[in-house]
Amino acid sequence: MERGHWNFMNRLFFFLFVCGMMAFAPSSFFIQAAQGADADEVQTSKLLTIFWGIVGYTRWPDVNVKGLLRICLSEDDPHSAIIRISARSVELGRPIVTRSMPEDAATACDIVYISSTDNDASGELTRSLAEAPVLTIGDGGRFCRMGGMFCLLPGHGESSEAVIDRFAVNQEAISRSPLRVDPQVLRLSKRNQER
Repeated sequence: MERGHWNFMNRLFFFLFVCGMMAFAPSSFFIQAAQGADADEVQTSKLLTIFWGIVGYTRWPDVNVKGLLRICLSEDDPHSAIIRISARSVELGRPIVTRSMPEDAATACDIVYISSTDNDASGELTRSLAEAPVLTIGDGGRFCRMGGMFCLLPGHGESSEAVIDRFAVNQEAISRSPLRVDPQVLRLSKRNQER
């Protein structure tokens, strides 16, 4: 009986969480998906749903919540370009600005998105943000091993370009940070990894 109740609660929470995440992604992406979107549009839709959902369930210290939400992105990355464009239409209760990755990311950014984790500079940047009030999101499981908070992961499809459709968390990195992430997000991530 308890197990059935737990499964029902898990399914209910997952539904509510996805609905909450969808509220933060621009509606145009969901309209395109509903009209038979191609693989790129599906990738875009899922990436933005997860990215903005994580952002929406994160709370910054009181010092940072009054002003701009500053998102720092790589210059030459397709995912960064998608996030930059979508930021124009997302409503989070604070003005959102996107900028190129500065040298002083710990003080100039509220969110850092790192797509390429294949170089030493990415690891160095991630380590420099370890205790700063900066939400770190990146692509692939390696990003969490480098000290990032949230890793966007591709599904297990047969395509060589699998669509990002889930995420993992680095509990240690989150616990060191002054940011507060809704515990339900952390639980959902654990279930995502078990898929």
